[in-house]
Amino acid sequence: MKTLKFRCLPFLTLLLCFSFTFAQDKAPSMFVVHTDHVKFDKIPEYEAIAKEMAELMAKHQIKDGHYTTISVEDGRYVYVSPISSMADLDKNPMGDLYEKVGEEKFQAMFSKMDECYDKHHDNIVYHMAGLSYMPEGYSTQDKNYREYHFLYYAPRHSKEMNEAMAGVKKMFESKGIKNGYEVYHSGFGDDETYYMVSIAGSDAVSIAQGGKSNNELMGDEGQAALYNVIKLASRYDQVEANMRPDLSYLPSNN
Repeated sequence: MKTLKFRCLPFLTLLLCFSFTFAQDKAPSMFVVHTDHVKFDKIPEYEAIAKEMAELMAKHQIKDGHYTTISVEDGRYVYVSPISSMADLDKNPMGDLYEKVGEEKFQAMFSKMDECYDKHHDNIVYHMAGLSYMPEGYSTQDKNYREYHFLYYAPRHSKEMNEAMAGVKKMFESKGIKNGYEVYHSGFGDDETYYMVSIAGSDAVSIAQGGKSNNELMGDEGQAALYNVIKLASRYDQVEANMRPDLSYLPSNN
């Protein structure tokens, strides 16, 4: 896993702000995402190193390097960290760890990790609180299984897609559906424009059961609301993943 460090021109910041002038109840939260495409035969070795890194972060109580790790079914390992602004991208979240463990140990750990994959990339995503549906009493606590739905669309349909996504949330609210979902949007570093819908569960079966319950409540009105989204999508992907607390690091003061 390499340390993310973008050198962003003011134009890029302006472009990002312009892209999210949607009407929403809350401003989107920004996250920086680093993805390693790990070779399948290297997964055990990679996980051992990732766990060692998380343990070292915890041992030395690194304050600025917190991240949540997600392992995807296709071998991707995704590290997600919140940022408050684009200026945070100039910070080195691993700088303190480097100072604590020393250059030799630090470089050896990352060199071993780099041997486990041939491709990696960085991007920014936005949490769209105004489009997410989190009903009262719903929680993702202890639900570490994830189903991610990617809805890609042409930028010219941004307004219509945003309205369609808002329509789905409104429909969920009107039907009193108990199961929630969170919505994210692509940002800097992504080749395509998309919404990602995250559904949490204890496992794949619980998510499937929740989906069946949702469909029964939605009826024809719900299907129509979902169609308003799908008809604008240029393509659709679904992936399954697991939140990995054992490979994540959250400082005790967070």
